[in-house]
Amino acid sequence: MIIELLKPINEEEFNSLKSKKSGSIGEEIQIYTENLGFPNLDSTDIAIIGISETRNSFFESTHFNLSNLRKEFYQLNLGKWKKSISDLGNLPNGETTNDTYHAISELCLFLRKKNIITIIVGGSNDIIFPIFKSYSNFNKKVNIVSVDNQFDLHQEEDLLSSRSYMNKIIIDDSSKLNDFTNLGYQRHLCSPDEIDLMEKLFFDYISLGDLIGDHKSAEPILRDAHIIGLDMKALSWISSGNFDNGNPNGIDSRLICILSRYSGISDKSRFFGLFELLNNSISNKLYAQIIWYFIEGVNSRFLEPLFNDSTGFIKYNVSVSGRDLVFIKSKRSDRWWLEIILSDNDEKRYLPCLETDYNSALKDNIPDRWFRAIKRN
Repeated sequence: MIIELLKPINEEEFNSLKSKKSGSIGEEIQIYTENLGFPNLDSTDIAIIGISETRNSFFESTHFNLSNLRKEFYQLNLGKWKKSISDLGNLPNGETTNDTYHAISELCLFLRKKNIITIIVGGSNDIIFPIFKSYSNFNKKVNIVSVDNQFDLHQEEDLLSSRSYMNKIIIDDSSKLNDFTNLGYQRHLCSPDEIDLMEKLFFDYISLGDLIGDHKSAEPILRDAHIIGLDMKALSWISSGNFDNGNPNGIDSRLICILSRYSGISDKSRFFGLFELLNNSISNKLYAQIIWYFIEGVNSRFLEPLFNDSTGFIKYNVSVSGRDLVFIKSKRSDRWWLEIILSDNDEKRYLPCLETDYNSALKDNIPDRWFRAIKRN
């Protein structure tokens, strides 16, 4: 069984990490250690797995000490959470990167079939590729959101890396990718060819400046994501604690936690990853808080009615430039969606949006995300 590849947290290490504070996360969750044994997956809603695979990282990377992150995370107070959490230990590197990718893909498939939301911590950004591959037999297409200062669409590399993994996903034989969205890109770090490719494929992207100016614009995008990856190089040097080599511009600590909570609230999100991690006391504290806010989001999910339940939604018809758009608003959460008719089979799907999109449509403005979604489908 694939879970047998996971390695427990060393007992001596565990005793030094576990918080003695009553009500702390370390006191309340299931943790895989040599003495405690493997957690009961049947009573697990959220799983945490440590990864150390960085051999295909495009950027210089050092070994990340997962123990330091766990120590910070275990010391945090448990929220008013109903979802049970299990730390499943660490997945060791395979003999080759392909071996590691295969193990990650099989592990993600196993946990998804058990309806367990998985948090993957560590490794380089290319780990998103094997997570995506775990959906090869999924009956629907997959949406990926990457919080990153670059697009990772490098086409000049034959090998899979943290700078080219998205290009590999796009051309993958499975054709399972529906949408890829980048949050936080910085134009001076992205080549014109990458930006042109994002436009040609009708993918969504929000620049760092726009994201900082209006973080709510990210909520409907994250609401529609199955896989969410956070590249910690997207953080500013102040937030990352990387005072020597960090980025002068980047996402701050407050915004990354807001995005993490949005990610958790998403009913679709199954995999949440923190990649390209740094070893310092500030960054470890922040990573722990990012995980905390994702879990907080999961525990704040809305149990929305089915879209075909007319009693659960208010329907709004808007004529925009000769097109009839249908918006629906949840009576339970006040969240909005746009109806999209798939041309090949007249199937309806619902694209998350904001009330501002509805108000803009009333002024005869076609929502950009609706247009891109129509073109992709």
